Amino acid sequence: RAKLCRCPAQLDVEEVVRDSAGRMVTWTGLGFARVRDGAGLTFRVDNVPYPMDYELLLRYEPESAEDWEAVVSVSSRVLPTSSRCGNLLPSEQMYREILPHSQRYVLLSRPFCFEPSTPYEVTMRLQRAGVTQRHPGAFILIDSLVLLPRVSELPGFHGAEAAERQEELERYQCLEVFHMAPPHPLAQACARLVCSVSALMHGGALPCQCDPQGSRSSECQVQGGQCECKPHVIGRRCDHCAPGSYGFGPLGCSPCTCSPEGSVSQLCDKVSGQCRCQPGTVGRQCDQCQPGHWGFPTCRPCQCNGHAEECDSRTGTCLRCRDHTSGRHCERCQDGYYGNPVLGSGQQCRPCPCPGYPGTRHYHGSACHADDETHHIVCVCAPGYAGE
Repeated sequence: RAKLCRCPAQLDVEEVVRDSAGRMVTWTGLGFARVRDGAGLTFRVDNVPYPMDYELLLRYEPESAEDWEAVVSVSSRVLPTSSRCGNLLPSEQMYREILPHSQRYVLLSRPFCFEPSTPYEVTMRLQRAGVTQRHPGAFILIDSLVLLPRVSELPGFHGAEAAERQEELERYQCLEVFHMAPPHPLAQACARLVCSVSALMHGGALPCQCDPQGSRSSECQVQGGQCECKPHVIGRRCDHCAPGSYGFGPLGCSPCTCSPEGSVSQLCDKVSGQCRCQPGTVGRQCDQCQPGHWGFPTCRPCQCNGHAEECDSRTGTCLRCRDHTSGRHCERCQDGYYGNPVLGSGQQCRPCPCPGYPGTRHYHGSACHADDETHHIVCVCAPGYAGE
């Protein structure tokens, strides 16, 4: 597998992971890269075990019934040094491939000679085929770039015995198993042959290297070296969280549980678990309205007539009304004050002169209001007191 890296300053690519509930998982590794029509990706290849020709296979999944096109280049800034690849210049090799919407992978038309200890970049531009106008709402999902060795170049595949091995590989379609994601179980004959190929390429068997935090034991599967992972942990070595989870540690990882209404995707920060929120939502799971709003998931501004900044996130009732106001929207004056505090009225709540003011010794009222005709202040007296 090659490492998938987002291009610098690339705003047209995002990581996504499809909800697999009730459906077969069709992505591998860390999920899909969702690429906009006309945008690009860069894969970095720096873990080649053996100098030889490799077929390049691109796994993808369309979002619509349209064919796409990939313009691919393979390059290296380092001169090849091995006897196998050393006769090739590190200049770019270009491919132009059609990605039919009815397929899920494509083998690029020519192999490329990769060698160990050399960094390579496989860069591709992806666009809808047969059209010149780019569409900002069209996307394709890219899963992975796979390097398939041309096993006929390996030492163990020369001579009479090699011909028999080669014939078995082709008869049981052992290498074709790795075209699709996820791969089908290997036939017994293929398991033996693939182990031989791996041993020849890596110079023998490889250590398991199971991560002590993410794996249940130090043992791994004989074929492929997959360790047994703790909950929500993935990787051959069980060394990172699965898409949609976070907090890699001794107990495994925890689900992101991003709110489907309030978050941009189901992926969260792999360390903190913070989901990517839609505008107007906050919280680790993006399941709350931002301050000054209420009614998740249709968050609306608090209506408090300018006398409060916050309201109850569920009911919209204003909290801590100022300026001697009260009510659900701070729309009336509190007892002992009069006026019209509604935003735009130009008025404010004033203390009732009955005869003193609220909070003083001489105040003997409980409420007051302005008479509609005379505009005189009419006091409602406290028990035991009477007006003039």
